[in-house]
Amino acid sequence: MDLRRAKGVPMRPALPLRWGESGLPAAPRRMLLVQISAMGDQMQALPAVSDIAARWPGIDIDWAVDARFADIPRLHPAVRHVFALPLKAVQGRQGMAALRVVLRQIRALRAERYDLVWDPHSVLKSAIISRLAKSPLRVGYRAQDCGGEPLAALAYRLHFARPVGMHGTEGRRVFAQAVLDTDLARPIDYAIDQRFPYRHDPAAPPTVFLAHGASKPEKLWPLGHWQQLAARLVEQGLRLQVAWGNAAERERAQRIIEGLPTGAAQILDRRSLLDMLHIIAQCRLVIGVDTGFTHMAAALRRPVVGLFVSTGPELFTPTSPALARTLGGNSVTPSVDAAWNAAHELLV
Repeated sequence: MDLRRAKGVPMRPALPLRWGESGLPAAPRRMLLVQISAMGDQMQALPAVSDIAARWPGIDIDWAVDARFADIPRLHPAVRHVFALPLKAVQGRQGMAALRVVLRQIRALRAERYDLVWDPHSVLKSAIISRLAKSPLRVGYRAQDCGGEPLAALAYRLHFARPVGMHGTEGRRVFAQAVLDTDLARPIDYAIDQRFPYRHDPAAPPTVFLAHGASKPEKLWPLGHWQQLAARLVEQGLRLQVAWGNAAERERAQRIIEGLPTGAAQILDRRSLLDMLHIIAQCRLVIGVDTGFTHMAAALRRPVVGLFVSTGPELFTPTSPALARTLGGNSVTPSVDAAWNAAHELLV
């Protein structure tokens, strides 16, 4: 017999949580999700939110996020409020103005009380936000799983072991199950694809979106590979759209399409996140490295070829395996032929 139970002393909650036991309310009524960055991680958190909303109808879900990516959680119908924190902007020219916004958002966050703070990001910046939130229960990863920032684990009352070799979306769903008793048998539901349906236009040439930029240089596919693949796609009557996010990416985009027939490729102007969702939703195919746009295509149920170089393909989660091909990864660079064959399979 457990003596603490016998004496009426409440048990300390432990994972997996059992709501209605160990001093927990019968149902979580309000929770804060802390997923600060980046774009792909925001996308990969959406199905876990759908699982939570399905398991606990009526739960209030708030989300703390870097302001650059705030439009993504705002799209999910189960998210009540988004705390958009311009953390990256604090380092720029408008640092003081951005800092004032961050402080206002934190004050607003601290005015709330939550049954649970769930931090599937679990790095120092997210841990600070989690610790500032008012809640008796904060859950994040254990120290060795905190993205090389083990001090982040000090912010959490309960710790979860990151599943080894599991891709981002499924890993967050497994974490959510341990915290909120969700149903992993549910189909993956990003809850945003219906807002951006694909509309086939038989009068227009099919468009292929090339997501060549990445946050780290080791994720990039070689420029020569992009040029060869672009030429093959255009030869098949496909039209290309190429995005960029900074000066270096713009220069690479120009070099990818140089020498192609006039009108065969378009370098897009810089667009808002919502604009990019509309654009990608109407593409016949997306080919990209491990970057937010590639994960966005999967969430929108568009056919996608993922070109992994330094990172592993397990980080990528297509909604339907039939709509995706993943190549390379873990320091193996996909060949042009492999990328072309994968693209051809998805286009026919």
